[in-house]
Amino acid sequence: MHPEQIKALIRIQGTTPAAIADELQVSRSMVSHVIVGSAKSARIALKIAAITGVPVAELWPPTPAKPTLRRPSAPHSGGVS
Repeated sequence: MHPEQIKALIRIQGTTPAAIADELQVSRSMVSHVIVGSAKSARIALKIAAITGVPVAELWPPTPAKPTLRRPSAPHSGGVS
């Protein structure tokens, strides 16, 4: 879910990310980082899920692993030049 949607759901429930930070005694920036997905905290995520009524997995769906691309290996010369 987009971070702005998460923030909107929090506001709809009559609270703010700052109030969540104060209640959990964490920094406001930590709550913000969790909302945008640049940090992980189960405690903060569960609190946001409880407030919004949306499961954690729906708020922050798992991202598929990016495939790693490899360059083709250089051909072996067989030792004779």
